Amino acid sequence: MKTFYKLLFLFLFLGVYSSIAQENVGIGTKTPNNSAILDLESADKGLLIPRLTIEKRNNILSPATGLMIYQTNEKTGFYFYNGSTWKPLSEGDAKAVALDAANWSKTGDAGTNPATNFLGTTDNQPLIFKIASTQSGYLAQNSNTLFGFNSGGVLNVGVAVGNTAFGFNNLAVSTGGNYNTAIGYRTLVSNLGGSNNVALGAQALQDNTTGTDNMAIGLNALRGNIAGGSNVAIGGHALYAGTGGYLNTSVGSESGFNATGSRNVFLGYQAGYNELNSDKLYIANSNTATPLVYGDFSAKFVTIGDVPASNLKRIDAVTAGGYNLLVKGGILTEKVKVALVSTTDWADYVFEKSYKEKMMTLEEVEKFTISNKHLPNVPSAQDMVDKGMEVGQTSKMFMEKIEELTLYMIELNKEVKALKAENELLKKK
Repeated sequence: MKTFYKLLFLFLFLGVYSSIAQENVGIGTKTPNNSAILDLESADKGLLIPRLTIEKRNNILSPATGLMIYQTNEKTGFYFYNGSTWKPLSEGDAKAVALDAANWSKTGDAGTNPATNFLGTTDNQPLIFKIASTQSGYLAQNSNTLFGFNSGGVLNVGVAVGNTAFGFNNLAVSTGGNYNTAIGYRTLVSNLGGSNNVALGAQALQDNTTGTDNMAIGLNALRGNIAGGSNVAIGGHALYAGTGGYLNTSVGSESGFNATGSRNVFLGYQAGYNELNSDKLYIANSNTATPLVYGDFSAKFVTIGDVPASNLKRIDAVTAGGYNLLVKGGILTEKVKVALVSTTDWADYVFEKSYKEKMMTLEEVEKFTISNKHLPNVPSAQDMVDKGMEVGQTSKMFMEKIEELTLYMIELNKEVKALKAENELLKKK
């Protein structure tokens, strides 16, 4: 009989279930919410979810997507199956998050532990930030550090290492090149394979593609450089236009602005502004063609003063004689000392017997001066204008003439003494 009642109850229950299967059920309420298939209400009780250890949870066969349990060991809390893995709904401290307990709040977090709470990765994959789906931050184990909209846009897919970029579009197209530093708007934006470059300032080294070992500091410094290397440009628009020069040093705003050569040194505002050749030195504070100091490293000479360009032929003539410094306007100094290279650079040879035997007679000297208007072995006035005067050689020349004059006087003294003696002898007779 008991078995009969049990079967009857089961049939009645199933009949009731089938009648409400397409509706909703309420427990603790006669009016369940239409949006819920099951509506639970209680003033002093709750809903108890199955409690499982992580081992039992992982033993569930083919868990349905959305299946939920409460985990009782390790990281305790509510977990749900998302179709591929178990995800937590809360930590042990019941801190509620959207999907993952490791998520950070957009309004700030408290009670974090830097040993376990951080933004980043736990493997060797890079950390990337994006704006409008465009890379705007990149951190990776290859030591590249990139921040700014499209900064290092494709650098992460190459083999480049050691690059640092901060600013809009820096290193934007680079797929190679190592150890570059780009700080400022569009610095090194076109670099492809250049390495060891430093660009600080908006559009510094903007056009560089393969140039290496360059340093550009200032707005548009070395902007036009494409392949040149080992250049130093400090100042806004310094070495602005050159595309491939090497080993230039330019310090000063707009210094070397249009320079295209190599191995130049420009110091001062607009110094060497239009210089297109190589191996030049300019020290100036304007784009003048006659700077305070101008030099030519290849010819190994320096001019001081605003020497006109028309005097270059004269400068060349002077340097042809081995001179290295031209000073316009003279030099004021308390002392000048000239050191000779050897004893042959002085006039002691005048007293050698071989020299005295070749000396011109006074009559021959007189004849030479009448014809040439200057002493033998002494430059003419025109020679002095054309070639200048070298202090050591001139001093030697003067000493030669003084010593020759002394020899003439010694001979004359001998002749005078002989005449006196002869005169005394005639008097006695």
